[in-house]
Amino acid sequence: MKLPYILFLCLIYFSLYCLPVHAQNAVGEWHTHLSYHNPTRSEVAGNKLFILANGALYSYDKEDTEIRTYSKLFPLSDTEIYHIAYQPAYRTLVIVYSNANIDLLTDEEYVYNLPDYKNKNMTQDKTVRHTCFYKECAYLSTASGILCINLKKREITNYYPLNKDVLACNVSDNHLYAAASEGLFAGLLTDNLLDSNNWNKVSDDVSEFLSEHRDIPFKEEVPENITPDSPVRNYPYYMNFTGDRLLIAGGGHIANRLNRPGTIMTFKNNTWKSFQEQGISEQTQHRYNDINCVVQDPQDATHHFAASAGEGIYEFKDEKFVRWYSMHNSPLESALPDEPVADSYVRVNGLIYDKENNLWMVGCEVQHAVNVLMKNGDWVSLHYPEIVKASNFGRTMFDRRGWLWATSSRIESGGVFCLNYNETIEDTSDDRHKFITQFTNQDGTILEQLAVYCIAEDKEGDIWIGTNKGPLVLNNPSRYFNDNFYCTQIKVARNDGSDLADFLLVNEAINAVAIDGANRKWIGTASSGIYLLSADGMETIHHFTEENSPLLSNSIESIAIHPRTGEVFIGTGKGLVSYQSDATEAESSFKENDIYAYPNPVRPDYDGVITVTGMVYDSDVKIVDTAGRLIYQGTSLGGQFTWNGRNKQGRRVATGIYMVLAADSEGKEGVVTKIAFIR
Repeated sequence: MKLPYILFLCLIYFSLYCLPVHAQNAVGEWHTHLSYHNPTRSEVAGNKLFILANGALYSYDKEDTEIRTYSKLFPLSDTEIYHIAYQPAYRTLVIVYSNANIDLLTDEEYVYNLPDYKNKNMTQDKTVRHTCFYKECAYLSTASGILCINLKKREITNYYPLNKDVLACNVSDNHLYAAASEGLFAGLLTDNLLDSNNWNKVSDDVSEFLSEHRDIPFKEEVPENITPDSPVRNYPYYMNFTGDRLLIAGGGHIANRLNRPGTIMTFKNNTWKSFQEQGISEQTQHRYNDINCVVQDPQDATHHFAASAGEGIYEFKDEKFVRWYSMHNSPLESALPDEPVADSYVRVNGLIYDKENNLWMVGCEVQHAVNVLMKNGDWVSLHYPEIVKASNFGRTMFDRRGWLWATSSRIESGGVFCLNYNETIEDTSDDRHKFITQFTNQDGTILEQLAVYCIAEDKEGDIWIGTNKGPLVLNNPSRYFNDNFYCTQIKVARNDGSDLADFLLVNEAINAVAIDGANRKWIGTASSGIYLLSADGMETIHHFTEENSPLLSNSIESIAIHPRTGEVFIGTGKGLVSYQSDATEAESSFKENDIYAYPNPVRPDYDGVITVTGMVYDSDVKIVDTAGRLIYQGTSLGGQFTWNGRNKQGRRVATGIYMVLAADSEGKEGVVTKIAFIR
């Protein structure tokens, strides 16, 4: 009786060798991409060294040289760390975040979150300056008092509000000493130290106390060349994919500049690289910072251009700086030409190549707001009166017709500029151009004080723009130049029996919009995290926030979707994360070598979804057993289909080989692959 079953298992295992092997993230999986450069603190924990760098934590084992990173994904509860201290007796690392949240990391594995200090309603500064340990307690010197944590009980036991900036503290002779700029104070631990009267000033001079007990950022020097492969900084302000390569610019607002160091990073095959930064300021005799976008030459993957919020354009070859374009050597203009430092107001943004490989860009508050660097090296400057005074031009795109679109984010004069130019760029006689600053919606309501932050064209040709009043949809962009043109504000029914509806995200500022392979919309907000909406925007599929997901911050700055895998990269105000979506870009046709399932085989301990990729748009998919019985069916999301491994009755399928039959929506083309299950 056992022999047929054994033969059956052998057949399955033999079939597994015929299946292609693919390594890819599981659908729903998150990754953090934090910077671990520029160490600012280290703590010794036996053979390990905990290192704080750019607000992120990692450890280095001095014996086996293992490097391990820690993040909100696992096991920490928050992000953006600014203080750590280690207590060896309790094997506990005290972790303090910039928002005053506190974690206790014990035995290098387990985290106990203490949010009470973060949640404490107080007007005083909560910044932690220093930590000392005494018995089972950690005493944290803060900008307004001393916080006491019991490491044995793993709880905050007291906060002593001294109303003084405590630089350091220590326990001696059963007294807690606190050094502040006003002098050295002491309180008996057995007294009620919540009462300021029980604190006595014991010295005006704190220099000797600080020399003995001051904070020492590096308990041990950090060895060179142990930095985990990571972004050089947590600045994912602007992102775009060129093939499999992610390009990131560190960012800089044209108004109220961020003064961020010039930052250009790339990510490909799980490897991070950075463009040259050192020496550029010396060569140009101007600051090199606030890089707001970067593009790759379509004809040369080693050739890039980057724009700054005030200093013009930088050209790079093999990630090395080669040329600077300013108001002195190009048609680029200054927004303040009469200022002594006029060349620090050459505000350029929106770099983008057209289909002829000419590089377009937009400027701010200049006579020629649109400039083109032709592929032969010549410049063309274009003048359009309606945008001479326009400021804060940002994102640009070419739509499927070849029209140029550019967004302006200044609330007083924000809007969308559209240009339908002649094939001969230098000839502007028949150009059609229009700058709309007040859109009218489908109900005839005029939307005033509109700032536009982003723009994207979906797979149906509709254009989505992100504004300070939620998303707007241009369902009829070809009529943009008509006098009766209007936009659509999506109405979502309340479903409360009132027959009323609300405009989609009308109270949210939308910083980023991206379209995935299934034509769904990823919407990044300024303060409420990221939304995944259905293709028509009527259904919210996901709403990720820092409270319900590994998202680092609710402030979203940029979104980019990997064109092959569908992985969604989300740039936040605190760094970069990615989420493996269930949609990819569809293939133009079925190719047998491109369609595969993962994980495959599906082993007994796996309970996630099985993903089948390599399909055409809206493929009809059927899963059948070897007898041809239908197990499951559905429609692909772009080029990808997911299955939970269960039949129509919701039961896990039995051990065996299952066939995936996929056909295009018209039934003219199809392909077959297989999945092996082991129970």
